[in-house]
Amino acid sequence: MKIFQAPTYSKGKSIYFNVATINNNRTMTVEGGGVNATVIQPDLAAKNGIIHVIDRVLGIPYTTVLDKLRSDPMLRDTLYLGNQEGFNNQLNDLNKKFTYFVPRNKAWEDAKVVMPSAIKKLFMRDFAYHATTTLQRHLVISDVPYTMERIKQLSKANETVQNLGPGNNIVHQPGNVELPTLRGSLKLYVEERADNSLKRSSGSAYVIHWNEQKIPVFRANVECVNGIIHVIDAPFLKKDDIRVSFGSSLKPTAAFVLIAAVLSSKYILH
Repeated sequence: MKIFQAPTYSKGKSIYFNVATINNNRTMTVEGGGVNATVIQPDLAAKNGIIHVIDRVLGIPYTTVLDKLRSDPMLRDTLYLGNQEGFNNQLNDLNKKFTYFVPRNKAWEDAKVVMPSAIKKLFMRDFAYHATTTLQRHLVISDVPYTMERIKQLSKANETVQNLGPGNNIVHQPGNVELPTLRGSLKLYVEERADNSLKRSSGSAYVIHWNEQKIPVFRANVECVNGIIHVIDAPFLKKDDIRVSFGSSLKPTAAFVLIAAVLSSKYILH
């Protein structure tokens, strides 16, 4: 799947085109402001450009976080992981406000290079418990969603100033922001790069600093009716998050029951 990004007149915001071919039928979709629309009349000529007629208004969210995951093919791997143990069900709740850091498909593919065995296990149904606990680190529930701009401001408010000595070299180091996820606090900070230092043709200018990693934000502030999604280029995953030894696919409760059963049987036999 190839995504084409185009800047809009709304400062700092882009729209994303995708062309899908199924059985020789080509369909072009466009995403902007959290809304996916289908182009129903493409390439209408005008004197100063072209017009694409679409079936929805961009920028006015109408889907929940879960519906957005379902409708965006770029997010199907994270959707799959969340379906295994019902983690995704909560994402339809209209009484909560979510901030969901969603690794795109490419993020999981890239993670396979670094942690091939762990990622392979993560996508196996026997390790659904680990998939759920991994996604819990990516989901924040709060009164107000955390946009990239808000996290950046909080990072700046917590910054420290260091004097590197001769020459009056002053360094401003952004401070970590603690976000309340379903798996404890997520400590990170955000920077916005004005130049093209990320050296890529698409994506936002935001970079998340987490666990000594620099994670580019591919799409920031994807609006939904019950929160926002940040599409990121790497998962918040540590090497020791997923045990790959024998029996590690069992849930803690299941493992405890199994051990208790074995001990009980030994006691009865003796």
